[in-house]
Amino acid sequence: MFQHLIEFVLVDFGSTDGLQDWIKDNFKEDISTGYLKYYYTEGLPFWHASIAKNTAHLLAHHKIVVNLDCDNYTGRNGGKFVIQQFVKQGNGIVFHQLAEMLDGSYGRISLSKDNFLSVGGYDETLEPMAYQDSDLLLRLSKTGIQYILNPDTRYNRAIYNPKEESICNSNSTLTWEEMHFKNINKSHRNVCSGKLTANTGKKNWGIKIENKD
Repeated sequence: MFQHLIEFVLVDFGSTDGLQDWIKDNFKEDISTGYLKYYYTEGLPFWHASIAKNTAHLLAHHKIVVNLDCDNYTGRNGGKFVIQQFVKQGNGIVFHQLAEMLDGSYGRISLSKDNFLSVGGYDETLEPMAYQDSDLLLRLSKTGIQYILNPDTRYNRAIYNPKEESICNSNSTLTWEEMHFKNINKSHRNVCSGKLTANTGKKNWGIKIENKD
């Protein structure tokens, strides 16, 4: 009933582990129906969380966008569950499916695509990792978007991975903790000065991908 309202946008940023073939071999039907949208690009040679997330969100075609990190599970009927929250509450919410701090689910953020675009998405001027999700939530709250927290672990489990792994392809000499400190300070300075829209000085944000692979 809900599947036609849901799409999974998978962006492959130049994988070399056989992901392309695995997706094509195992998800032909999902790709043919549009349930899975698979994109490939080599336009992000070094990992940057904000750029990667903006890319996926901008490729989405529906009214609600959900950040689903690659180490996260939706749970059975997880898409239906998210849609039902917006049906109940309206589109003026940001729905945060955080089970507990540091469990890997912090980035599970859902909001209307219009609201996502209105605040400029994730801030691409931040360091490659850390605090980009909190920065987005903070800016949204300051614009009057209602914050709703839902810790239901049926829909937001994650695979644990250490911070060292999450930054290993970022081409930065900073540790995750150092990135976190710098990004907190930059985010709070922006918000305190009333700068609630990110990427305003950039002609484009995210990676522009013309065609599906």
